[in-house]
Amino acid sequence: MISVIIPVYNESCALPATLARLFAQGGDFEVIVVDGGSSDDTRELAMREPRVRLLVAPKGRALQMNAGAAMAKGTWLLFLHADT
Repeated sequence: MISVIIPVYNESCALPATLARLFAQGGDFEVIVVDGGSSDDTRELAMREPRVRLLVAPKGRALQMNAGAAMAKGTWLLFLHADT
């Protein structure tokens, strides 16, 4: 299984489309969204998708990526940025 880890900070504009495209791929993977203290509705948008595990970590891309990796269940880690 692949663990897709998405560090986010105020990504409410990009996250819904990113998740939709990701889940359209199909396959055996988990999605972990790691929020760095967003002040917009990023967390609420992530929680709307039942297949997403939402974590909150200190702001900082590396800190968020490490927090997601620590919770990952997959053999492989894929780091994806919501705005790509």
